[in-house]
Amino acid sequence: MMDKQRVLVCSAWPYASGVPHLGNLVSSLLSGDVFARYYRLLGKDVLYVSGTDAHGTRIEYEAEREGITPAELADRNHKKIVEVIEGFGIAFDNYTTTESPWHKEFVRDIYLQMEANGFICPKIESRAFCRHCQKFLADRFIVGTCPKCGSPHALGNQCDGCGSILEPEELVEPRCTQCEGTDIEFKDTKHWYLDLAKLSDALGAYVDTKAFQGNVLRYTQQMIEDGLRARAMTRDIKWGIPAPFEGAEDKVFYVWGEAALGYVSATIEHFAGQDGWKKYWFGDDVHQIYTQGKDNITFHTLIFPGQLIASQQGYHLPDQIAATEYLNWIGGDSFSKSRRVGLYCDQALRVMDSELWRFYLLYNRPEGRDVNFSWEELEKAVNGVLISNIANLVNRVLSFVQSKLDGVVPDATLDAEVVGAIDEKVTAYQDAMENGAIAQALRSVCDLAGFGNEYFQRKKPWATKDASAVASGVQFVKAMAIMLLPIIPKFAASVLRIMGIQNATWEDLKQELRGVTLTSDRVLLERIEMDQIRDAAMNATAAKPKAASKPADHVSFEEFKRFDFRIAEILSVDDIPGADKLYRLQVDLGNELRSCVAGIKAHFPAEDLVGRKVLVLANLEPVTIRGVRSECMILAAKGETLSLLEPNPRAEPGSAVS
Repeated sequence: MMDKQRVLVCSAWPYASGVPHLGNLVSSLLSGDVFARYYRLLGKDVLYVSGTDAHGTRIEYEAEREGITPAELADRNHKKIVEVIEGFGIAFDNYTTTESPWHKEFVRDIYLQMEANGFICPKIESRAFCRHCQKFLADRFIVGTCPKCGSPHALGNQCDGCGSILEPEELVEPRCTQCEGTDIEFKDTKHWYLDLAKLSDALGAYVDTKAFQGNVLRYTQQMIEDGLRARAMTRDIKWGIPAPFEGAEDKVFYVWGEAALGYVSATIEHFAGQDGWKKYWFGDDVHQIYTQGKDNITFHTLIFPGQLIASQQGYHLPDQIAATEYLNWIGGDSFSKSRRVGLYCDQALRVMDSELWRFYLLYNRPEGRDVNFSWEELEKAVNGVLISNIANLVNRVLSFVQSKLDGVVPDATLDAEVVGAIDEKVTAYQDAMENGAIAQALRSVCDLAGFGNEYFQRKKPWATKDASAVASGVQFVKAMAIMLLPIIPKFAASVLRIMGIQNATWEDLKQELRGVTLTSDRVLLERIEMDQIRDAAMNATAAKPKAASKPADHVSFEEFKRFDFRIAEILSVDDIPGADKLYRLQVDLGNELRSCVAGIKAHFPAEDLVGRKVLVLANLEPVTIRGVRSECMILAAKGETLSLLEPNPRAEPGSAVS
C-alpha cells in the first residue's frame, strides 16, 4: 500500500467551450473523484482540486461565433460544468477557474521565476497567418495533417491521434478553422519559449524515477527520443493571461502554458494563501495523482514538470499519471455536439440516475484500449452486473436477516472460505486502485459478489439454519459496500447504514458484525428499461431547445431577404488531391458558371451528380478550401443519410428561390 500520508489528486481541467461529454467525464473528473474517495477511505490526508479552463483559442473562437465576449462564454459554461460535477456526485475540495485572481497571480510569478533562471527565451519566428481572417492561427484556429502519424485532424498544438505536441507550421496542408480556407502565409512574430532542451537532462532524470506505464511511458519516451526543444508559451490572441515579459504587452499565455499550473494555484486558493498548501507541493510525504485522457499525457509528464523544475523552487513533481484511453461514441465515432454525435453529461443526467452512469462508465473505463459506448454494454453493466449480481447479494442477505432473524446478525464464526475470498479480492482491489486501474478494481468487487451469491445459494441457510453462512454473507455485503464507496458512493453508503456503519474507513473491513442489529431499511435498485433510456437519450441529443424570448435565436424577415437561394445545375465533378471527403463542382447558375467545394464525396459517386439540379446559396462569401475557390454552397438535408435539396426538374438554372 502507498506509504505517503498526503495525497493530492488533480483532474485535467474541463474546457469552458462547453459541457464535457461522457468520455471527458470518466477520464478526468470521475476518475479523480474515485481516487480521492479511495485514499480518504485509507485515512490519507487527501486534497482534490481542478477547475474550468477558461482561456485559449477555442474560447475566443466559440465566443466570436456566438457574438458574446470570451468572459461571458467562459462564465456561462463554468456554471454548467459545476452543475454536472454536482449532478454526478463528484466531491472536490476546490473546483475553481483559470480566471481566478489566485491563478493569474501565480502564473505571472512562476513565469518570472522561470525567466530569471534562464529557461524562458524570446524568439522571432514565422507563424501561420490567415489572409482571409487577418489573424495569426494558433492551436485550434488551425488544423491539418499530422507530420508524424498522418492523422488529417491534427491541431496547431497537438495531434490527438498520436499524442504528439506540435507547432502550427509543422502541419501538412494546414487550413484555418474559422473560414476553412487555405490562404495561409507565414509572418514573423515574437514569442516567448520554455526551453525544454535546456531542461532535457533534468526531465529525463525525473521520468526515470517514475513507474510510468502503457501510453504514459510510450508517449513520454517518444517525445524525449524525438528531442526536447523549446515550446512557445505565448500566443497572438486577445483572450488569456497577459504575459509579464518585457516587450510582450500584446501576448497572452498559451492555454496549456498556464492551465496545468492551475493545480498549484487551486491548492493555494483552497488554503487562501496560507502555508497549508505547501504540504502538497513540497517534500516527499505526498503522492500526486493526475487523471486525464491520453491526449494530455505529455503536458503532464514533460511540460508541467519542466515548468516546475525551471522555477527552481523545489516543487514536488507528479508521481502518477492515471491516463485513460478514449471512450468513443457508438461505432468509434468521436463525440461532437455540433454534429449531434454522442451523449454529453448534462443530457446524460436527464435520462438516467448518476449512480448508474458512474457504475457503467467505471466498469467500462478505457484502461488498456479505446472503448466504444454501447447501449448493450450499458444494459449489461447496470441490469446484469450491478442489479442482478451486486444488489441481488445485498438484498438477499440483508432481507434474510431482517425477515428471518429479527434483524440480528448471528454471533457466529466466519467461514474460513469466505474470509479467504474477501482477503483475496480486497488485495486485488487495492493493487488495481494504486496502479490507476479503476475498472480492474471494480471488477474484483463484481467477482466477489458472484462468489458471494454462489456461496449463499450453496449454503442454503434458510433450510440449514447455518448461522456461520449468514454471518459470512453479511461480511460479504459489508466488504463489497466499502469497496464500492469510491465507485457508487450513495448506494454503498446506504447499504452500510443498514449495518450501522457511518463514515466507513478501510479498517471497517476487518470488523465482524456478530450480534449487530440491522435497521429495517431496504436498498432497492430498479432495472432500467433500455429502450426508454435510449429513446430519451436520442431525444436529448436530437435538438437543442432555444428560448423564444431571445431575439438572437430568430432571423428577421429583412435578414432572410439577404439570402440569395438559386437553382443550379452540376456540370462537372472533380476530386481534390488529398481531400477524401470533398468534391470540386462546377455549377451553372444560368448566366454564369461557378466553382463549389462540397463535402459530399462519401455520399454520392461523381457520375451520379453530373446533370443534377440542386439548390445553392449564391451570395455566400467565397472561401478557399484545400487550394480551391468555393463560390457558393450546395444545400442538403442530413438525417441517417445525406439528401440533396433538388427542385422540380423543369426549373431553369439561375431561377431565384423565394
